[in-house]
Amino acid sequence: MTALDQAVVVCGGLGTRLASRLGDLPKALAPVADGPLLGHLLADLAAAGVSEVLLLAGVGGERLRDAARVLAPAGLAVHTEIESRPRGTAGALHPVAPRLREQFLFVLGDLFTALDWARLSAAGEANGGLGTLLVHRSSHPEDSDLLALDDGDRICGWVGRGPDGRSTAAVPTAALTNAGVAVLHRRLLEYIPLDRPADLFGEIIPRRVDARAALFGYRSSEYVKDLGTPARLAAVDADVRAGRAQHRAELVLLDRDGVLNAEVGPLTHPDQLGLLPGVAEAVARLNRAAIHTAVVTNQAVVARGLCSAETVVAIHQRLADLLAAEGAQLDGVFFCPHHPETHHGQGDPALRGPCRCRKPSVGLVETALDRLSVPAGRAVVVGDATVDLQLAANAGLPAIALDTGLACRDGQYPARPVWCFPDLAAATAWLVAGTER
Repeated sequence: MTALDQAVVVCGGLGTRLASRLGDLPKALAPVADGPLLGHLLADLAAAGVSEVLLLAGVGGERLRDAARVLAPAGLAVHTEIESRPRGTAGALHPVAPRLREQFLFVLGDLFTALDWARLSAAGEANGGLGTLLVHRSSHPEDSDLLALDDGDRICGWVGRGPDGRSTAAVPTAALTNAGVAVLHRRLLEYIPLDRPADLFGEIIPRRVDARAALFGYRSSEYVKDLGTPARLAAVDADVRAGRAQHRAELVLLDRDGVLNAEVGPLTHPDQLGLLPGVAEAVARLNRAAIHTAVVTNQAVVARGLCSAETVVAIHQRLADLLAAEGAQLDGVFFCPHHPETHHGQGDPALRGPCRCRKPSVGLVETALDRLSVPAGRAVVVGDATVDLQLAANAGLPAIALDTGLACRDGQYPARPVWCFPDLAAATAWLVAGTER
């Protein structure tokens, strides 16, 4: 058995903020596009291979139980547990403890998700420990729980939301936040009190992090949105109807050499640039899916005096021309002309020294996010070198490693990818997830 066999869905919230829109309808039955939220989730889980769902409903959950019987796809067993008293998102696990598998998926029932559940569950199984939380970069870190990951993606810090929480610890710079989805181990129940309500992400897991328990983060750019207010519900409904929710990301940040074009050493003239096989069609597929694409690349050739910034711009124009000839285009190209070393006495002294834009610093990512107006949590970095993986980690974004170019075997930085693919075409096929128009 695997973590993918069983999912626990917690639907205990009262939905008071949605009362003006839903009346007394449970949040999990809120209408999204062509059906209720719970119907979308059950269908998604069943399609991924989940065979059993434990639906944990709050007091008065009979409507959810009855709806689940109708909404569950064929072959998906749904057991509904209705609370006799409020237990919280963690305490709700105790009544179903005898039914829990060793590892299981956990998801809050007021989220709309479009996830690769199989990849998430595989990561959770590989990590082990008490659990693996799906995390993404927060667009509102000032009122979010923030967490930090070490180089092995283990959660090494957790800062609660609000000024009280902020005063107790340094705020992690990458602004990673818990998304309300996880792979959990049954042993976590040992730390959940039986005699009072307990919140999983507000109390139990942060305390385990403080105790240095083995808990891990799984960075993702996939679609996970709560719809706890009328405005959020309307936004999710619009995203689903427009097809945006099915995208694995809304912005793909691409390294240049080894990802789009062949590695040729210092690339100092437009004529040296040639596209790798399949790259133009891959970018065109992202274009057709309305997923933004941008290049983020270090070009120390300028600081070293090997070519001018104007030549780099001309090289990027050739890149754009080659893509355009095959019906593809980039939404932006952002490059760093600096070099950190100051002692060689060559090139442009003004461009030698520390900067915020040279990868793995995050300046290019921040510029791209700002210029393209993409939610920070919906971007992904694609690269062939460990500097790209470290860039993603520093920016709080997931990374895709490709087997082209350096194949991320250079050993320069310790960061790890979330996903691996042989080339950009394969990565694009997964990112698009069948959503081309």
